Amino acid sequence: MKKHWLPIIVFFVLAVALVAVATGCGETTTTTATPESTTTAAGDTTTTAAEQTTTTAAEEEVGATGPNAEAADAAIAAVTKSDKIETPKTLVPGKLQAGSDTAFPPFEYSDGKGGYIGFDVDILTSLCKKMGLELVMVSTAWDGIIPALVSDRFDIIGSAMSITDERKEQINFSDAYYQNDLAITTPVDKPIENADGLVGKIVGVQVDTTGQFAVEKIEGIKEMKKYENIILAIQDLEAGRTEAVVNDEPSNAYQIRNKPNLANTGKIVVDDDYGFGIKKENTELLEAINAALGEIKADGTYDLIRAKWFGKAQ
Repeated sequence: MKKHWLPIIVFFVLAVALVAVATGCGETTTTTATPESTTTAAGDTTTTAAEQTTTTAAEEEVGATGPNAEAADAAIAAVTKSDKIETPKTLVPGKLQAGSDTAFPPFEYSDGKGGYIGFDVDILTSLCKKMGLELVMVSTAWDGIIPALVSDRFDIIGSAMSITDERKEQINFSDAYYQNDLAITTPVDKPIENADGLVGKIVGVQVDTTGQFAVEKIEGIKEMKKYENIILAIQDLEAGRTEAVVNDEPSNAYQIRNKPNLANTGKIVVDDDYGFGIKKENTELLEAINAALGEIKADGTYDLIRAKWFGKAQ
C-alpha cells in the first residue's frame, strides 16, 4: 500500500488498542472515531468511520485455513531466539509495540476475539521471536501513524507501509518484505483495465496511500473519494457510490473474495515495496529487524507465511 502522511491532514484520528499476540494475549482497549464525511477545497470527499462497517472481514471469515496455514503456523511456533541477534531496547522492555492500521486484511485485521491476525502480524511475530521479544499490536488510524511513531506511541510501524522517498525523510525503513501492485476493482460488468479507463470516473481510494497518489496523477478523474479504510471504500463501490476502487491488489482481492458482483478487472503497476517503519534514532532496532528478517527468509519461514496468506511464495 500504502502511503505517506498528507501535508495537510483533513481529519486526524488516532485509535489505540493494545493487545499482546505471539507468546501472550491480553485484553483489548479501543478508541474509535465518530463517522464523518468532509469535503476538501479541491472537491474530493473524505469518509472516516472507524466502526461504520456492518459486516467486517473478520466477521465474514477469520484467518487463513488449510494445509498452507497449518505449515506456516507450525513454522512460526518453532521459531526461537537467534544467538546472532542481540535483543534490542524497546519502549517497554521485553515487548515490541507495533503500530498498525488494523482494518487492512489480509495484512492486519481483527480476529473477532480481541486480537489481530494477518500477514504482517505473522511476520512480526516471527521477527519478535528471533529477537527475544513479545509482540504487542497497537491499532492506529492510518493518517496519524507516522506522527505516532515519532512521538513514541510504539516502537515500529507494521502496517503494509510502502517505502517512499518522502517517508524516508521522516523515518527509517527495514529491508523490503513485500512487493505490491495496485488493483483497479470494479463491478464485474463494468471492467476498467488500466489508468486511462479511470478518466471521467468516480474513484475510491484509502486516504494517504499509494492508491491515492496514483489516482492523483491521472488527469480527468471526475471525483476522487477518500476513505479512512479500504473496507469503507469497497462498501461504497458495492453500493454504486463510486465506479472503481484503486488499492493494493492483495487487499482488494481479499475484500471482494465473497462479493461475486465485484472483481479486480485492471492493474496499475507501481514500484511499491513494503517495509517496517522505525524512528531514525533507533538504529539498534533497525539492525535487529533486518537481521531477523534475513533469517526467516533464509530458513523458509517467510515463504510459508506468504503461502498461508496469498497461496504462493513471492
